[in-house]
Amino acid sequence: MALKYTTALVIQPSREAFGNDYEKAKAEHDRFVDALRQLEVNILEYGPEERRPNAHKVGDIAIIINGTALMCRPFGSDRQGEVSVVRQTLKKEIGLTIAELNNDQAQLEGSDVLFTGQEIIVGISTHTNEAGAQSVARAFPEYPTTIVAVPSPLSCLKDAVCMAGINVMAIGNSEAARKVFKSIGEVASSNYKVLHLAEPIAASVLYVNGCLMHYDQTMIPETCQIFENKIDYLRYPLDLPVLQSHGASLHKLALLSGRVRNQRHIASTMP
Repeated sequence: MALKYTTALVIQPSREAFGNDYEKAKAEHDRFVDALRQLEVNILEYGPEERRPNAHKVGDIAIIINGTALMCRPFGSDRQGEVSVVRQTLKKEIGLTIAELNNDQAQLEGSDVLFTGQEIIVGISTHTNEAGAQSVARAFPEYPTTIVAVPSPLSCLKDAVCMAGINVMAIGNSEAARKVFKSIGEVASSNYKVLHLAEPIAASVLYVNGCLMHYDQTMIPETCQIFENKIDYLRYPLDLPVLQSHGASLHKLALLSGRVRNQRHIASTMP
């Protein structure tokens, strides 16, 4: 896994997506962005995209590993415009090498791709197919890539499992998540420590610069106790119920990149 994330691309939520909950969603998103700043991540922040109500789920749009960004093809024709905006930002502002899907039939969302630091696991779901998984393998040939099925009612792989530390996997508490974990155990080429969590939504975490970002005790009370007992590094709990209830899981809220050689100086946007 990246030892140091230096930059995050985020897009603010829109009124179109959240309606009467917009102000709450924006406040939650602001708290998330502030947390990244406190973890010494520079922020590239775009305003809300009213014509693209899913744009705040920017983690679906690209997969970034070692200075290369593979542009995805997220589910829904209305999301293709998001890809163009993000592509230009990743290339021109962050200086990443851009890779593209090499198959017109490929369907791929970033939330179905788990980079463990040792290998890449791609979830085959309603939003990602085998052609998309093959594109991931071609874009990052330095890492072994394997696939697992993402069973219903999970919407993506990372709703079941995310990396919660160096070689540490967090698994949500649902039958579907346990099926995913069993499949990973059958195909993974490396061994991992595993945290079996207490709530289904608890697996949606981000491990950023030595800190575990996760939902707080108002959202996942039993899992927070597990983290308290099992995690001996920095944690950052976040209260994000509106974002989560509208399908904007924590892992979807940012595209994170380490420093690349030709990166421009980025001054973190400030409120």
